[in-house]
Amino acid sequence: MTFILSVFLLFVFPSNALSDVIVHDMVMPQGEEMMLRAETKGKIFSKGGERVEFFVEGKSIGKTLSGGDGFAFKQFTPLKTGIHRITVTSGIGEGNGLLLSLKKGTRIVFIDVEGSLLRGPFSKEPRQGSQKAIKEIYRKFTIVFLQTGLLNVKTLKAWLKENKFIEVPVIPWGQGSLFDDIHKKGFKIKAIIGSEAVIESAKGYKPLAFSFEGGEDAKEVKDWEEIQKKLK
Repeated sequence: MTFILSVFLLFVFPSNALSDVIVHDMVMPQGEEMMLRAETKGKIFSKGGERVEFFVEGKSIGKTLSGGDGFAFKQFTPLKTGIHRITVTSGIGEGNGLLLSLKKGTRIVFIDVEGSLLRGPFSKEPRQGSQKAIKEIYRKFTIVFLQTGLLNVKTLKAWLKENKFIEVPVIPWGQGSLFDDIHKKGFKIKAIIGSEAVIESAKGYKPLAFSFEGGEDAKEVKDWEEIQKKLK
């Protein structure tokens, strides 16, 4: 069943790259040194030993080699808050990602893309009113999108761009490990909109929680307009 679903999703959300450079989105405290991370991939497996160059807002911060596992790292300290655009180039291609730098104590709203923005499990249409509602929420709060299911981050980013959603980091949920990491970095989880499993994994941090599925730890909602009104 899982294999059949995966094949279906490849047709609905096709992958457009064989060899690739993947730049991982990140959320980090302002002024703290961190490691930008990229991955060089061949047609099937990760490809190590590739010379890569990291750029922040179009300015090179240096070159390095990807390791045997395909991962390459570069030190960087974000001196200002906001989104920093990261580009990594190599002989096999180019990748782009986002670094969101925030002051400690910033409240973040996490949105589960597959669990709250897709109209249904086999649909690539967005829920009605979701783009407008999220733009309004973004005026008040920092937003991060979550990758939680079968679709990879690059595919979700392409879908979000195609459907004119705001551009913010898209980060794997990691079965809840992301929330622990966010807490350790000194940020606050203001709210989570998504599936019951995603919401349950963060209940120890007591965020506001909204779900189209309902559930013990979430307020069930009928549309994105309702979420926008309740999220204050």
